[in-house]
Amino acid sequence: MTSSPIVRLIFFILAVMIPTTTLANKGDLDNTPESEPFTDLNLRFSNRPLTPPENVIVQTIRLTELSVARPFVAPAPQAVIFEDDQRHRLAILSTNNTGHLILFLLESLPLDPKLPSLVQCANNRGCQTDRTPLTGGLGCLAFCLKGLLETIASSPSPR
Repeated sequence: MTSSPIVRLIFFILAVMIPTTTLANKGDLDNTPESEPFTDLNLRFSNRPLTPPENVIVQTIRLTELSVARPFVAPAPQAVIFEDDQRHRLAILSTNNTGHLILFLLESLPLDPKLPSLVQCANNRGCQTDRTPLTGGLGCLAFCLKGLLETIASSPSPR
């Protein structure tokens, strides 16, 4: 039984394409870089204060030593959500009904020893007086906290 050159060509192409496609797909899966959790956080601003459900809060930190300026021209954000690209939330920074700042940690992170560096960053950036919409006031403090959370989340935990 002899096959035509066209049939042999089709079998040859299929024989080459199927393993190549499989290897290419396997390579894609094997070479996918896994990002470290919470090393590049996104900030989502809210125009209203936010309080997460009690069952997701790991720790509540009242930031009584910090205050932030309110912008003159735009509505001031009342809360900032810190999350990764998969929308997994790490923390929520919010004002309460009296205007004080509260940080809700939704993951267990050793933040307490680092709070002085948060206060220092906020003072260095002038968050108390910066009235620039979004990047001043609460946004200013959010950028300080973002850097701190990313540093803590990416450092190995002591055991």
